Amino acid sequence: MLNEAVVFAANCAASMTDDHKNEGNHVVHVVLSVEPAQVELAADFLMQHGARAVEERPLGQLVELWAVIGDVEASERCLTDCVGGWAGRVEWVDITLSDAWKEFAQAVEVNPQLTIVPSWRPIDANDGTRTAILIDPEESFGLGDHPTTRLVADMLWRHVCPGMSVLDMGSGSGVLSIVAALQGATRVLGIDRSSGAVTVAERNAARNSVVDQTEFRHGSAVPFGETFDLVAANILAPVLLELSDSIVRAVEPEGPIILSGLHEDRSAHVVERYLALGCEIVEEMVLEGWYSVLMRRMK
Repeated sequence: MLNEAVVFAANCAASMTDDHKNEGNHVVHVVLSVEPAQVELAADFLMQHGARAVEERPLGQLVELWAVIGDVEASERCLTDCVGGWAGRVEWVDITLSDAWKEFAQAVEVNPQLTIVPSWRPIDANDGTRTAILIDPEESFGLGDHPTTRLVADMLWRHVCPGMSVLDMGSGSGVLSIVAALQGATRVLGIDRSSGAVTVAERNAARNSVVDQTEFRHGSAVPFGETFDLVAANILAPVLLELSDSIVRAVEPEGPIILSGLHEDRSAHVVERYLALGCEIVEEMVLEGWYSVLMRRMK
């Protein structure tokens, strides 16, 4: 549990609720200050409490994790449930300038054949050799520019074959599901623990004309009894470990599994778990300190 001073700070912030509701331009964030080695565990804790995304901000020897959990009551419950000695607080963030970043958002090159483009940006009509995926993250589901997303998108682009079925765990804005569908997958199931992500992903699928090939569900579990030709999971290490048995069972024998969401220096224990479950490493990639691996289920 958090200490009394932290809970008191949360209660003080909560007293601002009515003013901010009247203004209608502020959103309450939960902020945790953690040791670098605790980042993945703390981020998973926030997502278990409903965070759609977690932002990391280095702060001296610590890392601050910022996330929107919900209203003040939900934020207070999150802080009260917090364990592990993490310092926490709530912060009100003015969202009147929240769209200002869109002015500076740029297309992201995944590989020479694939680009992820903000949906409000014009597409270069002269670049007929490149596929452009149009994405609007809306709230905080990710534009597709994070290194792990780019790594998985590249692997999907190269390894998805026409007619495949694909499971996308942690589908967020739907960008990876869309990549798989554009490469010929006839069935792509995206699952995300945020109910809001489903709506965002469906809109992005419509933007890219892959509605018929894609389906998005709210949840955090691998579908029981279903198997896929390929499984991709771009999620945090604790979740990759928690779901390891079901992820391996969900892919057809000798089928590929793409794992990411991992810091390069904190990926070995996840890889070892999947090796112990009968997978073998096919390909590894690192981008800006983030790690992705393509494995194959061998038994």
